[in-house]
Amino acid sequence: MESIGLRKVLIALVMAPAAAFAFKSDDWLAKREVLSREAERLQAAYTSCVARIDEPATDVTIPIERHPDGSVKASVTAKKAQVFLEVGMIWGTEVVVTQFSTNGVVEARVEADNCVIDRTTKSGWVEGHAKAFYLGNEVEGDGIYFSFEEEFVTIYANTKIRVKDQKFDTKAIVGGGGKNAKRDAEIAARRTDFDRKDGVVLFDGAVRVADSEYSLGADMLYAFLDGTNSLKRIVADGSVVVTNGTRSGSCPRAAYVKSLGRVTMYGEPGKPAKLADDGRRHSDVEGRKISFWLDSEQVEVEGSTLTVDGVSGGMDDFIGQAVK
Repeated sequence: MESIGLRKVLIALVMAPAAAFAFKSDDWLAKREVLSREAERLQAAYTSCVARIDEPATDVTIPIERHPDGSVKASVTAKKAQVFLEVGMIWGTEVVVTQFSTNGVVEARVEADNCVIDRTTKSGWVEGHAKAFYLGNEVEGDGIYFSFEEEFVTIYANTKIRVKDQKFDTKAIVGGGGKNAKRDAEIAARRTDFDRKDGVVLFDGAVRVADSEYSLGADMLYAFLDGTNSLKRIVADGSVVVTNGTRSGSCPRAAYVKSLGRVTMYGEPGKPAKLADDGRRHSDVEGRKISFWLDSEQVEVEGSTLTVDGVSGGMDDFIGQAVK
């Protein structure tokens, strides 16, 4: 796969127009790199703490952050735990880290096999498997860095995210029912970076997004969220495959805009975007750019070749004028 640095240029092109959607990829990727180094520091701290465990306490609850009014903002409970005062670390096993709102309502929770928490930076490293819960959504994986202060989570292996009541088309947005109603979705990847502050999620490696009606696979995928943690836009790069009902498509890069219910597939020299429809009349189309709407039969193609029931030609051959 291409490096992250090269991919960000491709993604910036796909996300045009900039006036409608602004994302400073350089700044965000720089922050991601800084936090990756912080994750390495905490992973090393975990190994150091484990080597020094002598008489851990049992059934421990420790506050690790407070709201300005003094109420607990975050706490850790553990079946076994040991505090290393000289380095400000807490080691624990069978750990639950909970974040609370100012009125005491649970906002987020992390359940971990084993972890270490830095009380100074309010961040931690999970060794082994963990699950996190936020706004009704569930995340799990192996080897996890989390920061309460930065509101950032990185899962380094075997990511799986379950998103509740997700909407993937415009009929659902305006209140349509039936198959277009809200439904759960699942996203799987090797590594995932979730930035709650900026509303950005980066899935990297063997990515698959799926619900009961729709699926998308890619080497890498950015998901952009709004203030309520709801999906706004997806940008996928590398070996992209999209399916929706009888339609299936493939391309080097693709973008999905939730507000429009539209998927746009982008080709490149020697690798056109391709869309097949296995409906009543089988058809295949290739082009530099293909856009289709998940809740309708509408398709727009640039630089196209169309095949219908085995007969191929340009769009002029079928409809009398080229699609621009």
